[in-house]
Amino acid sequence: MSLQRVFEKLLYWDVYLSAIIHGHESLMLTVMLFLPALIFSPTTIAAPIFFITYQYGYAYSIRYVISIVLSLVLTTFFKKHFKRPRPKPRPQLSLKPMYFRNKETNYSLPSGDCAQAATFLFYFLNAYGNGDIVVILIAILMTLNVMLGRVYFCCHYFSDCHLGFGIGVTSAFLINFLLQ
Repeated sequence: MSLQRVFEKLLYWDVYLSAIIHGHESLMLTVMLFLPALIFSPTTIAAPIFFITYQYGYAYSIRYVISIVLSLVLTTFFKKHFKRPRPKPRPQLSLKPMYFRNKETNYSLPSGDCAQAATFLFYFLNAYGNGDIVVILIAILMTLNVMLGRVYFCCHYFSDCHLGFGIGVTSAFLINFLLQ
């Protein structure tokens, strides 16, 4: 099987599985995923920055902000390169798409929100790695909810979120390593 055929199969399953989530409407899922899907959007990114600054100090937060900028530059580059269109919003969505796709005219792949969530998770676990396991699991679940929320609210496909997560972790690791 050729590499192109493998990518075609992966793309088919990505769109197919994402369509299952895109077509599902649940009040419980909407309530559960609303806040995580919004917290790392460009309009509310200040909240995680203030949290990192308050908890761990300015030097640590400067690395975090540089990592966010790097991940946003990388996601913008990849969006321009891949030019994958965003999923069509479902008409029965009880929340208006403006909450999640307000002025988003760019492409889908990769997810910048998932990149920022992964960056936050990296810095949170790096600072709190030896802490309470319950807090660590909550941080990991929050990041997974961000990824699922971006798919559920028809902003991205699964692969967009996974690539965004990879970009976020990579940029955080790179900046943390270089500025340590």
